[in-house]
Amino acid sequence: MTGNDHDHQGHHHGPGGHSHSHSAVSNTRLGLAAAVNVGFAVVQVIVGLALGSVVVLADALHQIVDAVGLLTALIALILLRRPATRAMSYGWGKADALGGYTSGLLLVGSVVWVAYEAIGRLFDPVDVDGGGVILIGIAGVLVNGISVLVLGHGEHLSLKAARLHLLVDLAGSVVVVLAGLVLAGTSYTWIDPAASLLINALVLHGTWNLLRTAGAELLDRSPVGTDADQIGDLIRTIDSVSDVHHVHTRSIAPGVSSVTAHVVIDGSVSLHVAQEAMALVQEQLASSLGVAHSTIQMECHNCEDAVH
Repeated sequence: MTGNDHDHQGHHHGPGGHSHSHSAVSNTRLGLAAAVNVGFAVVQVIVGLALGSVVVLADALHQIVDAVGLLTALIALILLRRPATRAMSYGWGKADALGGYTSGLLLVGSVVWVAYEAIGRLFDPVDVDGGGVILIGIAGVLVNGISVLVLGHGEHLSLKAARLHLLVDLAGSVVVVLAGLVLAGTSYTWIDPAASLLINALVLHGTWNLLRTAGAELLDRSPVGTDADQIGDLIRTIDSVSDVHHVHTRSIAPGVSSVTAHVVIDGSVSLHVAQEAMALVQEQLASSLGVAHSTIQMECHNCEDAVH
């Protein structure tokens, strides 16, 4: 007896189901934040080239990636709200992880480019106008700070990625201001590339965690708190169950986990009794582990037995 697309036949959708409307951030706010960051990035590039400052250009590049990250989050959230189809039977939940992973890769690319430019400047210093750097840094603090407030908090990976972009760039803008203060009061030209390398270090730390989390979800790693052993142990506590095998679990959307399992029940029972046992298994998974989606195959003996 194998579950299919109906609750009463073993395919269970808990209260969470495939609803992806729990994002607190509207598409309009995401789009507005992206537009502001694109505009400010253009200003930073122009000013950075005019001043000859690699730290401003580094911050400008991160600002561009911010905008791309925000647009990625917007697209991911739009896809998350789309209903499941025959071709996309599990819905579009992976779009969130894909958006977060894409943003992370963009950050890595920007880090490599900025590091290359900064190291070159360490060996071949360039005079930079500290006053101009201070002004563009202050503007960056304001733009990124307001954007973070506009975004608010959210559980989607793509949204977390966009917020990470902005927080890192906010920290980067603070570093730009500090670098400008040093450049304005001293002749330490190495401060400019050194500060850009510091920004890179901040970016790499956050990006690694983001790529690891998003990559694990894309590769169907078991969600935290719902690994296969824990699920098997829970099912075995049910009186009518004698064995559990082929247990698999994965995340199909933010906060929505899916479980499939083969469950062996005691003795030779009727289809009605087997269905009742299956419903009990699904209820236990939903109430104890918060599993919103489960497909259970009921068996009278292990499907791998030689007799079978």
